[in-house]
Amino acid sequence: MSKKPNHQESSGMPGGTVLRQAAIKVLQAVDEGEKVDQALAATTVSGPERATLQWLVLGTLREYLLLQKLSGLLLRKSWREEDQNLGFLLHLALFELRHGQRPAFAVVNDWVEMVETLQKTWAKGLMNAVLRRFLREREALEAQIADPDLGHPAWLAARLREAYPEEWPAIAAANNRPAPLWLRVNTQRVSPENYRELLLAQGLSCHGVDWSDAALCLPESIPVATLPGWDAGWVAVQDAAAQMAAHILAPQSEERILDACAAPGGKTAHLWALGARRLDALDRSAERLQKLREALFRQGAIAHLQAADAGDPESWWNGEPYDAILLDAPCTGVGVIRRHPDIRLRRQAEDVQQAVAQQQRLLEALWGCLRPGGRLLYTTCSILPEENLLQIRAFLARHEDARQQAHPLTGQHLPGQNDMDGFYYALLVKAE
Repeated sequence: MSKKPNHQESSGMPGGTVLRQAAIKVLQAVDEGEKVDQALAATTVSGPERATLQWLVLGTLREYLLLQKLSGLLLRKSWREEDQNLGFLLHLALFELRHGQRPAFAVVNDWVEMVETLQKTWAKGLMNAVLRRFLREREALEAQIADPDLGHPAWLAARLREAYPEEWPAIAAANNRPAPLWLRVNTQRVSPENYRELLLAQGLSCHGVDWSDAALCLPESIPVATLPGWDAGWVAVQDAAAQMAAHILAPQSEERILDACAAPGGKTAHLWALGARRLDALDRSAERLQKLREALFRQGAIAHLQAADAGDPESWWNGEPYDAILLDAPCTGVGVIRRHPDIRLRRQAEDVQQAVAQQQRLLEALWGCLRPGGRLLYTTCSILPEENLLQIRAFLARHEDARQQAHPLTGQHLPGQNDMDGFYYALLVKAE
């Protein structure tokens, strides 16, 4: 997540209008179902303006439902369908007025002028009046949207309140903050101690966790290309909660190991770094598998890759049982909302049961690929009990040859705890 830009951009600067046009297009793409990462990647904005674009878009998405409520208070009626891009423009403008560092008059002027680029000159007066009303009545309007639930779809807020009645305020607060930048030092190429020194030499402070000296957290994001040794694969971006997977599975060099849903490759590369040398990795998407291949190459990791559905072993498995399997199961992703704020808009209540069914299918299929005495690590980046605790309870009830093995890092981790994302882990062992 990009930190708040500390510069006085104006529409007269190169990239100003282009940047705002790109921001509107990204929000429109997300509204149509595209992931924000993909929509951002499709833009041509680069250089310093890239950080501004990310800050603006991701921040607006993080507060999207709240900004919808604020827009409703400011407007007499909803936008017509053909004018939805004006709604995106208004959300972006309100976000910048609430959190940006530029003078309010400049922000209002620039976004009002953007109305013409949408070929809707008739709306300039309306946009100007709405933004100036917000500035006049800001205190009263802010009081009306000061509700943590507003940052989450109603169905999700209700489920999380029910599952975590005491923790819910902290979960909501964590989801509404930008995520820090977590790094994993590639210990095959540089020691964590040396890498800390390299960061300090660049004036970058960091902190870690007590279970891995390779996990380092920078309070705010910076362009990854500026990190020491980035191109040489000395470090990877990976949340500390995601780094738990390889430590729990604890691969041994002689073991045959499968990463069943491997893209984009962070956990695969980490397994290699911790000693896995007979490593298979699957992903259904050939495009995502290519990104996995690139990630492994940059970090000097090696795995046998296949584009295949892990839930259909007949299409990819040679019949030789695995000693260990990592199932990073497809899920709703509601544990990483702070990192992927578009999840608030893309996920619907019905997606939960679809995810649960897919997870069950994968668990059943992969259990048959595991040798007696082998272990399967089930993980999701969700915090919904249906996808996690209840899913594993149901699996154990169906399989007498399965038991759950205790580990200090397994269980449910909630967003914001120790600055980490929300993840769930269950380590299952097959009876011999």
